[in-house]
Amino acid sequence: MKIQGIVCPISIEKIDSKVSRLTVFLNVILMGFFIYTKNPVFIGVVAADYFIRATWKIEYSPLRYIAFSIISALKLPKKPINLAQKVFASRLGVVCALTSLILQLLGYTTGALIVAGILMTLSFMDSVINFCVGCIIYNYLVYPFYKDKDNQIPVK
Repeated sequence: MKIQGIVCPISIEKIDSKVSRLTVFLNVILMGFFIYTKNPVFIGVVAADYFIRATWKIEYSPLRYIAFSIISALKLPKKPINLAQKVFASRLGVVCALTSLILQLLGYTTGALIVAGILMTLSFMDSVINFCVGCIIYNYLVYPFYKDKDNQIPVK
């Protein structure tokens, strides 16, 4: 698989990569608490946060606000990235988190933990090693059906 030819959704809006990655890492921590305690509140917060970032303005996300406050307090320089790829990843995240929450509420704890564990692993990869599986999924499952491929820019 050639990673250098991956295509991500493109928008004119940019966000700070450091804030995004820390937000996702806070979700990783909450998923860890869910896996450890099996308390659906933790995965519910994760699902709500992904839902907010996937459907509304990301500024409304409580975890993003915490991440933004931490990054600002540390006075770290901004590293702008494309917003669209993070929205796409958040949409995948909300599907996984909601699936895990529903499975847990229905008593299918093992299934809930497996789905949460997969989401936690993918989120960890995005937040810690900056490897976005959402871009790969987009490239192979969405992009081939996209009608206006000329407006897409390959990530180098």
